[in-house]
Amino acid sequence: MIPDYSLTDGELAHWIPIGGELSVSHAVLWTVILLTSLFDVVTTTVGLELGLREGNAVARALVESYGVVGLAALKIGALLVVALVWAALDEHRSTAALVGFALVSSFVVALNTIALVTFL
Repeated sequence: MIPDYSLTDGELAHWIPIGGELSVSHAVLWTVILLTSLFDVVTTTVGLELGLREGNAVARALVESYGVVGLAALKIGALLVVALVWAALDEHRSTAALVGFALVSSFVVALNTIALVTFL
């Protein structure tokens, strides 16, 4: 007999918060995450065009192999992981995950901006 691994509606709602309300704090955090991710790609692209070197070894390898498309794919992959973690955790832990990613993303954009300003 084949085991049934299907999710019930309640289990699906726990894993993927479809149709539920997004808290204000999570909406703000997702906005920060999406904007800083966009700014990360933009500032990195500008820096690379000016001759600066990508500091992240994984991102550098992807940029060297696939260009900006590789960088964008890495960023989209990271955002998907954050979204899956956020959906799988309870409210408190998912907030902590979003705050952590927002802080790291903001720090990276700040470093990129400093590198660009210093270079120019």
